[in-house]
Formats: sequence, C-alpha cells, structure tokens
Amino acid sequence: FKSTLMFATRQHKFNLKNTSATTIQYTFKVVNADSGILDAGAYAVSPQIGSIAPDCDESITVKFAPLEAEENHHRLLVCSLKNLDPELEPLIIELHGRSERPVCHFELPPSTYREKKAKDMVPIDPKFMIIDFESLGTKIKNTKRFYVVNPTSQGYEFEWLFNEDEPNTDESKARFRCLTPKGVILSGKKFEMVFEYTPDVVGNHESFWRFKIPSEKITQDFMVVGSVVEPIVLFEKGKVSFAPLLVGGKIEES
Repeated sequence: FKSTLMFATRQHKFNLKNTSATTIQYTFKVVNADSGILDAGAYAVSPQIGSIAPDCDESITVKFAPLEAEENHHRLLVCSLKNLDPELEPLIIELHGRSERPVCHFELPPSTYREKKAKDMVPIDPKFMIIDFESLGTKIKNTKRFYVVNPTSQGYEFEWLFNEDEPNTDESKARFRCLTPKGVILSGKKFEMVFEYTPDVVGNHESFWRFKIPSEKITQDFMVVGSVVEPIVLFEKGKVSFAPLLVGGKIEES
C-alpha cells in the first residue's frame, strides 16, 4: 500500500478463482509476519469466509486503515482452503503499508453530493471536502456537528472563513453559519465543529469555506451544501367507516 495518513483508508482488490470441478470453501486471516500469531493490525479483509462454485471467482478486498504512525505495517494474508491437498503450499500474500501522522483529521459523515453532481456532469474539484445538509422544508434551522482531531504533540489554533476565492453570494452567507469560527485544539484531543443551515427557498444551495491552521500554514477547502425536501404527510387510514347511527345521534372515530 502507498503511504497512508492516520485515520485514512486505502484498499486493494483481487480475485480468488476456483479452477477445480467442485465448490471450495475458503477462510482468510491476517497474521504477524514474524511470529505467525493472529494479528490483523491496521488491515481488514472482506469477505473473510465464503465458498466459490466451480470455474467461478470471488472478489476479495483488503483495507489498510492505520490508527498510528509507523514506518512499516508488515503482515501476512493467509488463505485456507478446506480439503486442500496437504502437499500444496497455502496461499499467502505479504502485506506492506506505511502510515504517516497528519496535522489534523476531519471526522466527517459520508456524503453522496459529489456523486450526484458527477451524474449531472458537474464535477466537483477534489480539493473540496463536503459538509452536507438536508432540510425538511424552509425556514428551519438545521445543525451539523463533527469533530476535528489533533493527533500531533502540540496544540494549535484554527479558524473558519468564507472562501473569498469562490462564488459565495450574500444569500449563501445568510443561509450558512459556522458557530465555531475560532478555537484551540489541544494535543491528542478533538474539537467539535458546528455549522447551521437555514434555507429560505426550496432548492440546492452551496457555500464555500476555508479551514485554516495559521501556525502550521495549513488550509483545507470545504463546500458546505444544503438541499430542501418537502415534508411527506400521510394519513394513517385511507378511509373512516362509521357504524349505523340513529338520526340526530353522534359518533366519533379516530
């Protein structure tokens, strides 16, 4: 695996093919390269257990998601096949990875906005990280919270600013607010960031922000987007049937 930042994930896929005439059952495990004991470390394999029909193959995914900075994450990926001829060597793949410590890490929830824009033939610059809102109607204050992690050995100050290099309109500045424009993230700690989105009209809205750590001369561009969906109101019952009633009587149904 290429050098990977802590908290980030890289993955590699390969196919496991069954060239025999019978169904085979397989099991994957990750072991320490030196001791051979079970030790996945920063690696994960999916699926770990399965079966493959004759002359078919299975797509296997190995993920590398380091949580600490190390020069080398050396492991062995071992594939065990049920009823394999004992004279045949087991299937083993060496896993190598290197992790680096970032200055900060954003614990953002996943967003599908980039994929939606790509389908509309309006690609988003990969430099932008995306904060995505969905509002159930207009004139509603929506809040999005997420953490920024400082994995370094010293604290630093941060600030959020509107990105004046991008087309921020007065309307977008009114719809989006950052409630944590400045602060200090201590070493090894998290800081909760809070944004608000209050739409005034139905539609999709965008604003552009910049996260800065002045002491480290680091900036990260963000696209904060919001969409308005109409409330869906449904009746619990499709009809109300009243029992026979004398003239002048009264009955209630709920």
